[in-house]
Amino acid sequence: MKKISTLLLVTLSIGVFAQQQTGRISKGSMGFGLHWACPQSELKDIKYDDGIGIHFTYLSKKMPYKSPINFQWGVRMDFGNLGKREFENIIVEDNGTILPGGATITAGNTMYGLFTNGRINFLPDGTKLTPYMDAIVGHRNYSTHQTLSLNKPGLNPEYESSDVVNRVVHTKRFHYGGSIGVNYQVSPAFSLESSITYTFGEIGAVLPLQDIVRSEGSNEVNYTNFQRVKTDLLLMNVGLRLHLFKNYDNINAQRPKTTNSQRENTGNRDTNATNAQSTTKRERVIPGNRNTRNTTTPKKTPQIKSDGLKRDPNARK
Repeated sequence: MKKISTLLLVTLSIGVFAQQQTGRISKGSMGFGLHWACPQSELKDIKYDDGIGIHFTYLSKKMPYKSPINFQWGVRMDFGNLGKREFENIIVEDNGTILPGGATITAGNTMYGLFTNGRINFLPDGTKLTPYMDAIVGHRNYSTHQTLSLNKPGLNPEYESSDVVNRVVHTKRFHYGGSIGVNYQVSPAFSLESSITYTFGEIGAVLPLQDIVRSEGSNEVNYTNFQRVKTDLLLMNVGLRLHLFKNYDNINAQRPKTTNSQRENTGNRDTNATNAQSTTKRERVIPGNRNTRNTTTPKKTPQIKSDGLKRDPNARK
């Protein structure tokens, strides 16, 4: 009786747990979107150009997800093009030979950031409109590139027809900051986000586009006018967040009690049939075998009639 009670208790516990786990359990989310990058502080004072970019984020599941204030951790990456400037009619040569068509130089600034991200949500999981705050720590790169493009590559088949890119100025600095935003859940599968992010950056070398010059009558572009300033940046973000789930099936829905009863009854019949066949087989193979579980008189084992010579029944006497 004690064993049966324990078995019933374990079965009931498993059933309750299965019902609680039925449905979809959050495994985190992936976000991506666009942002407008605005240089701040000393970077703004030297008139470093604004630009547009993209960002990607991964966030863990909310912990604890039923709490009105919950926490998530993750990573964030952002990229941005912060303006371009072209210089046309560049004369190019090789060992004194001028290449026909000339070339164009494009100077451009880019930005890249990689951060660890911690988020605090101020409403429980499943709320339609959720305000949040992010804290981010990582690094941000600022780079100035020069791209040389031949104006008529078909006239110069022996030379590089693709663009030749060189990095002229590059700086990588520690950044920290945060975001304030709001998440609007459109459906359980995805939501929309809007936020403002500000990061404080250490002093680094940067080159505004206006300080990239080409002297009149000269064929070269000068990149020596870079400056060392604080690299603060403001990002205005909009994006889409996809929610990742792990599915759990309802055990009671898949395996109803009637099905279990039928399966048990079927199993009993199969076992009995197998035992009956085994018993019959043993009775046939071993003449005179008595089945202790059978109260009826066992049948005699039939003998195969021989077509050979017959022995004299009096030969043994």
